[in-house]
Amino acid sequence: MLEPGSSIEQSDEMLVAAFQKGDDRAFEEIVNRYKIRLMRLAQSVVHNEEDAWDILQEALVKVYKKLKTFKGASKLYTWLYRVVMNHAIDKVRRRPKVVITSTEDLLHEMSDKSVDSRPDTKALNKELKEQIFKAVDSLPEKHKKVVLLREVEDLSYKEIAEVLNCSEGTVMSRLYYAREKLRELLEPYLRMG
Repeated sequence: MLEPGSSIEQSDEMLVAAFQKGDDRAFEEIVNRYKIRLMRLAQSVVHNEEDAWDILQEALVKVYKKLKTFKGASKLYTWLYRVVMNHAIDKVRRRPKVVITSTEDLLHEMSDKSVDSRPDTKALNKELKEQIFKAVDSLPEKHKKVVLLREVEDLSYKEIAEVLNCSEGTVMSRLYYAREKLRELLEPYLRMG
């Protein structure tokens, strides 16, 4: 059990074990530890903060129910990422095809404060970011996942392989093809600017 007011950071394994023994505070600690990264992951897939919060809540309900039987075959955070990623992808698939996804929220978050504040420079940077998001969104789902996990979440190949339940070689191959496709899609745009 977690000690009230304990200042010692417990490992994921210790928190899972405490939760499995009935300590709900351990689950709260897990949520507090990972909610920001999980939210960022959901938002990178759906490009909408409100939808991302819904996904995170749905995923955490599932995690709460399934954590009692978590065996630790993978690291906790890779399992959490897999659950959130699957919920996010399901949300995107359920969207009507006529809806155009806005990248405005992510563009705002990614604004570079060190960039020249001239209006023309801001407009060009915003346009470039929009083109990048459009290019990523156009990738096949399996390539989009590896790009988001690698470039947005900064996971290692091994961690991505665990999240996607595939080999590291598959991750490297998918990432290679995704980057090549992005280069192809963005080259004309970058050549003009």
